[in-house]
Amino acid sequence: MSCEFTLGVEEEYQLVDAESGALASRARDVLATDWTMELRPELQETTLEIGTPVCASAAELDRELRRLRFQVAATAAAVGLDIVAAGMHPFSRWESHQLARGDRYREIAARYGRVARDEHNFGMHVHVAVAPGRDRIRLLNVVRHYLPHLIALACSSPYFEGEDTGYASFRMVLWRRWPTAGVPPRLASEKEYEQFTDLMLRTTAIGDPRGLYWGVRPHALYPTLEFRVTDACPRVEDAVAIAALVRALVAAAAEGLLREPRPRGFSRAVQDSILAANEWRAMRYGLAGSLVDPEIASGQEPVGAAVRRLVDRIAPVAEALGDTKALEHVDALLGRGNGADRMRAARDELGGLRPLIRWLTGETLLGTGLDRRSDQRFEPPA
Repeated sequence: MSCEFTLGVEEEYQLVDAESGALASRARDVLATDWTMELRPELQETTLEIGTPVCASAAELDRELRRLRFQVAATAAAVGLDIVAAGMHPFSRWESHQLARGDRYREIAARYGRVARDEHNFGMHVHVAVAPGRDRIRLLNVVRHYLPHLIALACSSPYFEGEDTGYASFRMVLWRRWPTAGVPPRLASEKEYEQFTDLMLRTTAIGDPRGLYWGVRPHALYPTLEFRVTDACPRVEDAVAIAALVRALVAAAAEGLLREPRPRGFSRAVQDSILAANEWRAMRYGLAGSLVDPEIASGQEPVGAAVRRLVDRIAPVAEALGDTKALEHVDALLGRGNGADRMRAARDELGGLRPLIRWLTGETLLGTGLDRRSDQRFEPPA
């Protein structure tokens, strides 16, 4: 099974000035010194992206993410920069920053205007391979219902432009401004997906097939389902645990252990509205919130209970994939809080947002070989 449901992760890192902690539009400077060809630009010059090789296990993914974070951090340090893995920068504004060079980025900026210019957000995308004999659309219709669970686990963007937004993932709030972002529709077949994509391309509603920014989508180039809702995680082990959960979700759906929820008394259109509401609840409250569930007498369930119930259901699949250890870390994550919980605790303890950046750079590098402070290894209260 592990050979079939391979996985890979893309992470987007903030480039910050090593002294001030402010965002720095210097991706091209870092790329000019990179000899590995493993670092990639993104829409904003404040961002560098990596993509792991195809991995057959969560343990392999863990090794690759640590290696790549080391590589990016060392290359950035050569030009006076640090890297941060978190959904948004806590205090830097957008006005003084630059878009990356390249025809595709210019086209995106021309198409989407201010939304493209002012959005500095940093996510983690998880790809899970789907073999040619499997129906990606059937699997998409199942796994899209668990996007709120993933959002809540990965939240790491409570601060924006110097203020606590009250949200656990304000990155997701801003990301919803993009016209094709959000809950993917329930699709009837691969043919309908192709017809819809063709219509959007012919009418220039999107510039290319990658312009469908759904929370989970069939990837336009790779034979994968790509999950796009998660903030970048400060800690590597959290990122790996969430990726292991995503992989087990897809495999469980493929094996029939998870089926498309169909609450009694509600049409599929209403189910889509419930899913959209749950996404909002997850980005607003993170692990402290609850999810609407018509099958429960009260109509809702705490996020932590919903996640634990899901993990219990798919644990046998994770065991078959060899990812039990990584999936077990989800329980530790629930116990100590997601990135947003820990950022707020660290900010309160350290006394400000600039010290928080230093804390985040340390979190990003823990376990990579570039650890800077032994006192970073403690688990702050959630």
